[in-house]
Amino acid sequence: SLLARGSSTASAHRVGARRQLMSAVPVSKAELEFTLQALRSEGVRVDGRALTACRRVGIRFGAAHGEVEVTFGPTRVLAVCTGEIVVPPLERPNEGRIAFNVDFGPIASPSFEVGRPSVQATTVANLIERLIKGSRAVDSEALCVVGGQKVWSIRVDIRALDDDGNLSDACAVAALCSLLHFRKADVDVRGDTANSFSAEERVPIPLSIHHLPVPVTVALFSAANNSGKPSMEPTWILDPNRLEETAMDGCLCIAVNQHGELCGIHKPGGMPIDFAIIEHCTELATVRAKELTACIQTELEADMARRQEMRRNVHQQFSKTQLLTVEVRSAIATTRASNSALPSGRLSESEVLSAQEGGAIDSAGGMPKPEDAYAAQYIEAELEAVAAEAAQLEALLAAAESAEMAEVASASHSASASDVPVVAVRRGRKKRRSA
Repeated sequence: SLLARGSSTASAHRVGARRQLMSAVPVSKAELEFTLQALRSEGVRVDGRALTACRRVGIRFGAAHGEVEVTFGPTRVLAVCTGEIVVPPLERPNEGRIAFNVDFGPIASPSFEVGRPSVQATTVANLIERLIKGSRAVDSEALCVVGGQKVWSIRVDIRALDDDGNLSDACAVAALCSLLHFRKADVDVRGDTANSFSAEERVPIPLSIHHLPVPVTVALFSAANNSGKPSMEPTWILDPNRLEETAMDGCLCIAVNQHGELCGIHKPGGMPIDFAIIEHCTELATVRAKELTACIQTELEADMARRQEMRRNVHQQFSKTQLLTVEVRSAIATTRASNSALPSGRLSESEVLSAQEGGAIDSAGGMPKPEDAYAAQYIEAELEAVAAEAAQLEALLAAAESAEMAEVASASHSASASDVPVVAVRRGRKKRRSA
């Protein structure tokens, strides 16, 4: 039993060492030294950006309300907001719940483990909760349905898909976009009872959000002089990537809303900095926050316009770009081949094709455009063709009547020879005409 226990312990140590080797992000010392030397000596970043330049931000909303994908360059985060009606706690009976869950898995980076919440994910979740709930960005009292009985419980699940640095800002922006895009069901309250309606019955209602606290992370690097001792003037950059986060000596997160108001400052340890650096970083964060809020509002308006267009054309199954236009040239050729002789005034095949190419006749339905100058000519030609056909029918009717008169005349002549009254023959003719 001791041998079996020893072998199992050795195998467990080997598995743990293999997992630790797989979870380590391969960043060499040469890469870190190159990054620091480029920043301190030449003021150049490894990806070619300026010190205060940020990566391109992408926001894409999903089909359901509350689904959003946010990208900061290669960094990609998915957020989903859901809601349900629950019983409120006794200490806060008239306020709704707002919870944030952040998940960093190995799909984003091999440094994150499977099955257990990482320290980074817990830190980011606490930061987002203090940022949104601490600044009272969302009105929690507006989530109350029936006081002390029913309130809305809002949950935002955030999952990191790709990690290339600055995951905290990407997760916070994704949470804000998810809350802005989420719609809760309309509720009708009568007394102590509440009846919720589906999206087909009533239009869902957005959350009551007062402002948008946007976090801006600044990476800090201690500048070294020629003697190797650190100086008092550090280097700072905006939106650090993975290499810069690994090489940085500290970070500073400043939250500013769209009105330029300071919502919070978060500095999780690291190197000490002067207050003048904080003021300068706050000015940079204000400009960055206004750019991000403008981008968020633009994407929200575009998504709202797209949804209104889809709701307006709810009975239209396909769009105009998806429809197939069928040419009628073969149909015209078949008609011309079957009718060898056309009445005078009808357009020929070449005229119809030239009119289609010129835009006078619509190729889908063969009808002329009302605003085109060829429409009157086309209608006049069609009327003349109909008149010619009516004239042919009149001629055929006149020939049939003359043949019938000749037949009646011969019948009356034979009837007079056989002593049959002519009046009876005329009456029979009148009956046939009436029939």
